[in-house]
Amino acid sequence: MLDQNCRFDWYQATVYVPEPSHGGLAGELVKAWDLADLAPDKGMHGYLHGAKIVRGDRTLCRVWWGGNPGVNITCSGEDSPVLAELLQRLGLPYGVTRADACCDWVEPGLFDSLAGHLIAFAQDKTISINQQGDWVRGQARTLYLGSPQSPVRLVLYEKGYEQGGDAPKDWVRLEVRVKPKREHRIAVGRWKPEELMVCGWVADALAVLGWDQLQKRAVGTVWRPSDDERSRAALLRQYG
Repeated sequence: MLDQNCRFDWYQATVYVPEPSHGGLAGELVKAWDLADLAPDKGMHGYLHGAKIVRGDRTLCRVWWGGNPGVNITCSGEDSPVLAELLQRLGLPYGVTRADACCDWVEPGLFDSLAGHLIAFAQDKTISINQQGDWVRGQARTLYLGSPQSPVRLVLYEKGYEQGGDAPKDWVRLEVRVKPKREHRIAVGRWKPEELMVCGWVADALAVLGWDQLQKRAVGTVWRPSDDERSRAALLRQYG
C-alpha cells in the first residue's frame, strides 16, 4: 500500500463578512505567521480591494474584498495548512472555494507506474484525460484526470522537473483539486487533507494504485447541520 501521508497544497475560501477587519479576521491572519505584516495589494478576480500577508519580500497569503460578496483568502504551498487551521478554529462563517491536497514520493520509475494505472482507470470509467509535457522523452510530464470544470480533478506530475535546480528528477506528486459548489463549500471547510484525497471517484482511482480501506467522500455529502451550520448555509445563500 502506498504511503497515505498528505497535506494541503492550496486553500482558498470566502469568509462571509463584509471586510477583513470584521471579527478580527485581518489581525488573526497576521498572527497566524511569525514575523508577518499586512501590506496593501491590488484587488483581483472582480474584487475591488486587496491586501497580502507578507514576511519580508515573501507573500504568505492574499486577501480580496469589495465588489463581490465576502472576503476571499488564498494560500498556496506550505502556507495552505496555516490558513485551513486558522479558519477552522476562528469561528467566522466561511466556505471553501478550492482546496488541494497532495502526496509526494521520490522513487525511480514511479511516475510511469502510477500514470499507467491511472490512464487505464480513466479509460475504463470514461473520465477525461489530458497529458502535458514531454511524454516521448519522459520529462516534465503532467497527467490530468477529470475536466477543468469538474468539482474534482486528479493531477499526477513530475515535481522534480517543475522545481528545477538540484531537485531529484524522480520526485513525483499526486494531487487532488476540489472546487465544491454552493452549500457543499461549508461542509468541505471541515475536511482534512486525507478526506480530499478520497473525494468522489478519486477514491476508486487510489484503490487501483493500492490504497486500501478508503472511505469515499462526496463533495455533496449529506450531513445533518447544526444550528450554527444552518445559519452559515443561510449566509451562503444570501451571498450567492
